Amino acid sequence: MKFTRFLLKRLAFFLVTMWLVVTLTFVLIRCLPGSPFNSGKMVHPQILNNLNTKYGLDKPFYEQYLRYIKNLVKGDLGISMIYKNRSVASIIKRAFPVSLDLGVRALVLAAFVGLLLGLMSTLYSNKALDHIISVTIMIAVSMPGFVAGALFQYFLCYRLSVLIQSITGVRYSVFPNTGWEGFRSTVAPTMALAAGVMGMVAKMLRTSMKDVLDQNYIVMSRAKGLNKREVVLRHALKNALLPLLSISGPLVSSIIMGSFVIENIFSIPGLGRYFVSSVQDKDYTMVLGLAVFSVFIVVLINTITDILYAVVDPRVCIESKDRLKT
Repeated sequence: MKFTRFLLKRLAFFLVTMWLVVTLTFVLIRCLPGSPFNSGKMVHPQILNNLNTKYGLDKPFYEQYLRYIKNLVKGDLGISMIYKNRSVASIIKRAFPVSLDLGVRALVLAAFVGLLLGLMSTLYSNKALDHIISVTIMIAVSMPGFVAGALFQYFLCYRLSVLIQSITGVRYSVFPNTGWEGFRSTVAPTMALAAGVMGMVAKMLRTSMKDVLDQNYIVMSRAKGLNKREVVLRHALKNALLPLLSISGPLVSSIIMGSFVIENIFSIPGLGRYFVSSVQDKDYTMVLGLAVFSVFIVVLINTITDILYAVVDPRVCIESKDRLKT
C-alpha cells in the first residue's frame, strides 16, 4: 500500500512536470520577436498570411495552446515550419538514435572510469595517487561541456595527428574531429561528454566510501584481521554504491539528453543540431516537440530511478509518507 501511494505520487509529479514544461515552452517561444517565415528575408504579405493560416498562427493564443495540447495528447508533435513537409516526430525518430548512441557510450565510459577512480582514491587514501585523482576529479567536474569538447577536439583530433605526421611523415587523422562514421569518430565526443559525469561519479563514490568506512561493522571487519582491500571490495563497496543510485537519474538523463553542445562542436547529426537551428529559425513546432521529447526522457528516467531506489531502500516510501503528514 505504501509503495502504491509512492508510485502514484511519482506518476502525478511526472504528469504535472510535463504539463508545466509544455506550457512554459509554448509561452516563451511565442514571446520571441519576429516570425519563423520572415526571419532575415522579405516575404510577400499574402504568402505570409497563408503560412500563418496553415500553421494556425492567425488564431488567438489560447486557441493555439489548446489545439497543441489536444494534438499532443494524441501523440502528434506537429509539422516543422522550416523543414518543409517533415513532421517533428520523423525528425526525432531519425536523429535521436544518434544522440542515444553517443549518450550510452559516454555513460558506460563515465561509469567505468568514475567507479575505478573512486575505488583507487579510497584504496590509496592520503597518498600521491589520491591527490592526483582528486585534482583530476575537480577539473572534470568544474569543466563546462563546450570547453571539454574544444580541448579534446584540439589535442586528440588535431595535435595527435600533427605529432604522428612529424614522426612518420604521413598525414593521418587518428580521430576525426567531425562526423559520426565509424568507431574512430566516436572516441573524442564520447570522452568529452563523459568527462563531467565521470568526475561526479568518482567524487560521489569517494565521499560515500569515506562515510561507509567509518561505520561500526567496517571497524569490526578490520578488527577481525581483514586488510583494507578486502574490507573495501567485500563489505564497503555495495553499501557505498547505494547513494549513487539516488543521483543516477539526473546523471543518466543529463548525459543522454545533454549532448547538444558536444554534437554541435563535433558536427554530429543528432538532436542537438536540430534543437539549436530550430531556436535560431523560430521553428515553433520543432522547438516545442524537441523540448517535450527531451523533458519526457529526463523526467521518465528520474521517475524510474526514484521507483528503483524505493524498491532497493523501502525507507524512502516511509519517509515520503511522513513528510506528507507533516
